[in-house]
Amino acid sequence: MLVVDKYTDDDYVLELNKLTKFRIKILNMISGYILRHLIQKNPVKHSLNIFSAGVVNAINKLNPDIVNIHWIGDNMLSIKEISKIKSPIIWTMHDMWAFSGCEHYDSFPGIRRYEDDYNKKDGIFDLNRIIYRYKKKKWSHINMQFVSPSRWLAECACRTSLIEGKRVHVIQNTIDHVVFDKVDKVCARKLLGLPQNRKLILFGAMSGTADHRKGFHLLNEALKYLSEKYATEYGLVIFGDKKDGDDIHGFPTYRLGTFYDELSIKLIYSAADVYVAPSLQDNLPNTLVESLAVGTPCIAFNIGGMPDLIINSKLGGLVTEVDSRALSIAILDVLNRNIDSNIIRNISLAERAEDNIAHKYEDVYLNA
Repeated sequence: MLVVDKYTDDDYVLELNKLTKFRIKILNMISGYILRHLIQKNPVKHSLNIFSAGVVNAINKLNPDIVNIHWIGDNMLSIKEISKIKSPIIWTMHDMWAFSGCEHYDSFPGIRRYEDDYNKKDGIFDLNRIIYRYKKKKWSHINMQFVSPSRWLAECACRTSLIEGKRVHVIQNTIDHVVFDKVDKVCARKLLGLPQNRKLILFGAMSGTADHRKGFHLLNEALKYLSEKYATEYGLVIFGDKKDGDDIHGFPTYRLGTFYDELSIKLIYSAADVYVAPSLQDNLPNTLVESLAVGTPCIAFNIGGMPDLIINSKLGGLVTEVDSRALSIAILDVLNRNIDSNIIRNISLAERAEDNIAHKYEDVYLNA
């Protein structure tokens, strides 16, 4: 695995040399300046990737049989460099960047410019349109296939001419079920300093309370509907965000901050009675994958890749209407049901065990 920054002692993970990393840092500063002045209407993350840092040289020097691209935003690998990779390419899409302009997700709600090749110009200098056409020019003859973790993202990709004629496979993300195993709820709460006498609703996302796409405002409204009757029985746990803040609508609110180690993250999911992911737009979020792995039920709206994860009511609740009142009803339903955490974990093992996902990737590699 070739990465910009290495955080493990695994010999199979290779870090780019200091000069290449320095080039990427400088190119990010230049790209950031351009994007701040030219991107206005879609607030999601954008990556230009039009400047080459020389990463393709490192890839071709390794002479791999297959190159499996994952997330290469922020100028790690330029559009032109991708076309210079000598090996067959398998691209695992974690967002829409592979088939869009420079935006990682389309504008919300649902302005899918990639469906008509960005033909309708957006402003005097339409950077997304320019980047989309540049990708099309550079990638049209590449030996490249795509993997989507969700059926939704695969369907989106197949509606763009940028990927026309190229195969798109659906393979979910795997998770290490040995690392993300069940922890006794009483023990998890004791270690985290959380109360034993309340049902705990969990929300987590990087800066999620401020990111409209993550839908915290809808959870906030849902809690307001529940507050009068249940504020003395339930509590709210938030992780991945700042630690300071007031209680929300009378519910004791435990803000744990940001964690990067797997043990702490596993404890947080294990301590909760339900994990709520009210995202308005998402692929196959790791937070749900992790929660299901430890056996904690999940609630989400029926959008994006959520139906691929919450496949039945034994795993929690899939809310058909993007509405805060409907979300509050789903929270009540899940908390009042005696959902078996062992069933949740067993389904997760069947769907996302490492061996199963590895065999699916092997089939793709052998036919590349």
